[in-house]
Amino acid sequence: MQRPAGVLWPDEAIEAMARAARDILARVGVRVDSPRAVAALEAAGCAPGVAGRVVVPAAVVEAALAALPAEFTLLARDPAHSVPVSPAPTAIFVHNSGEDPNVADPLGGQARPALMADQALAARVMHRLRYPQTVNSLFWPSDVPAELQPLYSYLALARETDKHLGSPCIDYGWQLAPLAAMAAAVAGSAGDRRYALDVSFSPVSPLQLPAEVCEGLTEAAGHDVVVMILPCPMAGTTAPASLAGSLAQQHAEILAGVVLAQSVRPGTPCVAGARLGPSHPRSGEFLGGAPEGSLASLGATQLARRDGLACDCYGPTSGSPVLDLQTGLDEALTLTLSALARPRFLSGCGTLRGTASCLEALVVHDQLFAALFNGLTPRPCDDDALAVDAVAEAVLGDKGFLSLRHTRRHLHREVERPLLGFRGGIDEWLAGERPGLVDEARAKVAELVAAEPLGLPDDVSAELAGIIDDTARARGLAEWPDPRRLATVPATP
Repeated sequence: MQRPAGVLWPDEAIEAMARAARDILARVGVRVDSPRAVAALEAAGCAPGVAGRVVVPAAVVEAALAALPAEFTLLARDPAHSVPVSPAPTAIFVHNSGEDPNVADPLGGQARPALMADQALAARVMHRLRYPQTVNSLFWPSDVPAELQPLYSYLALARETDKHLGSPCIDYGWQLAPLAAMAAAVAGSAGDRRYALDVSFSPVSPLQLPAEVCEGLTEAAGHDVVVMILPCPMAGTTAPASLAGSLAQQHAEILAGVVLAQSVRPGTPCVAGARLGPSHPRSGEFLGGAPEGSLASLGATQLARRDGLACDCYGPTSGSPVLDLQTGLDEALTLTLSALARPRFLSGCGTLRGTASCLEALVVHDQLFAALFNGLTPRPCDDDALAVDAVAEAVLGDKGFLSLRHTRRHLHREVERPLLGFRGGIDEWLAGERPGLVDEARAKVAELVAAEPLGLPDDVSAELAGIIDDTARARGLAEWPDPRRLATVPATP
């Protein structure tokens, strides 16, 4: 497949990193903390390594990659919102960041624990924005049992949007069955490479598959769901400090997850989730807003595509904990760079630095993604666009361009209309008080959350609530919040 123009990693570098990833798996291997997973891997051709590790020969990697479906579809309740997935450098889709435990103040940086009402209102906002196109849990609410949180959150999201509901956090393999049943009730049954549910599992860097990840991966491979392998290495702390080396290790961790999924059920659809980040040289913390993170996203996308995998990587990141000028500079740079390789998914809507998100950031990021995609959209170059006749009419007819129908037609096509920000002249600015960008975003949030919730058909809503009740009883819980109370979420942030 031809490499898109403008990508900074040359083909020879991608080939070298792909070889290095395979060498890491064959020489170092992966620590696997599950006898069931070890048995599946050994049956696929892997071998015991030192210190409880499993080494993965290159031939096993290639066999697993050959078993992957090249293309598939993520289903949405509204079929128009279903998402085609492939490694091709074509359409880019956006999803929000996920499972932040706190709601942030966009100006002061303070945060409070997230609640289910925050989850529902976030989904209401995302449903009415252009981006994200797929919606996952923005928050990790603290007012429901932690082990049932993915189920409660799925219900809250399903009541607020008919976009694809993606990638709930799975901590235990047993959560797969009820979530798959909920997704089938909302979006329809899987079949013919169409999937109602995708789930994410994160190997622990460097090169570890903990017991819960192994359990989740093996259970997921047994269901008709899409699996995202989502390692989160940090260059210099849990991966090599060199960007090429950390990319090779991250890709090895992704390939290890793919091999495990294919060893359980060949043909399980997989996505490469790339969350490699640069670390601060003093603190070791994630260095948000650094262009090196975007270079990592470029390389991860190219590596995934080289091996037939769609890639999901970071979009906008920033080192600032509030919505300020630094955030705008950081996020515009990192998003633009990350998009150059055209990954299938870009993440990041709604997040601020650390472990907090806010609804105002969703609105700001919607505009940021809209501007990006407007800039990436090819422009026509036909006779009408070349405008020879329009030039002649404006100049020779002494009419001026503003009077032409051609001008009015193309201004509507060419210019992005932003939700936020000032676009007037200096005299207009000086003549009146202008609200700040965050104030505008806050007003837009208030407008969106005041809208009537989309809702679910009564029978589907009852089925989802019943699944939560049945799961709570099966887990031996003495009490749990009534999932039906989610039907009445106040229209206030």
